[in-house]
Amino acid sequence: MAMPKINLPQIQTKYKIIALMGACAVLFVFYHDHAYKPHAAKIKDLRNELLSLEDTIKIVQTLEYPGLENNNLILNKIEEKKKYLAAEIKVAEGALSSQANFSKMLEKITQLANEAGIEIKALEPKDVVEKENYLSMSLIMDINGRFYNLLKFITQMKSLPIYLESLQISTLERPALTMRLQLSILAK
Repeated sequence: MAMPKINLPQIQTKYKIIALMGACAVLFVFYHDHAYKPHAAKIKDLRNELLSLEDTIKIVQTLEYPGLENNNLILNKIEEKKKYLAAEIKVAEGALSSQANFSKMLEKITQLANEAGIEIKALEPKDVVEKENYLSMSLIMDINGRFYNLLKFITQMKSLPIYLESLQISTLERPALTMRLQLSILAK
């Protein structure tokens, strides 16, 4: 007595490809979890150990040669770094406006928007928050314009003491884009 033949439908090519991709994904996950992660962790530990050894070597070299020349060299490097950082802080503080100039900064933003050909739909100033060494006024701004004009506007704002916190883009009115910016204006 012969066994009856079961006629199964042919598996379509797309299902074969999906099965192959699934098998590849399982192999990749297995490789990643059992082969890659332990080696990556070991490499990270070795790099950290190497960095700590380099720091120890620098300390030992300083202690082995405690001459005035070495100490003066270290002190000179520290002083140069202090001067550099002080100059950078002075430049950064020079870019900040005073608190009284928040309204002028808002005028400057609207002027830049007009120059870039952007329509300001809404401008909502929020609270003024005092940070460590400066003040920050948050504002939400809804603008409308073409992509190139929006890019030009954001690029021009880089020159101002403004921090862009978040950005949302939507395409409600084509070909124009609508953008919601959450900005912080920084001041002394």
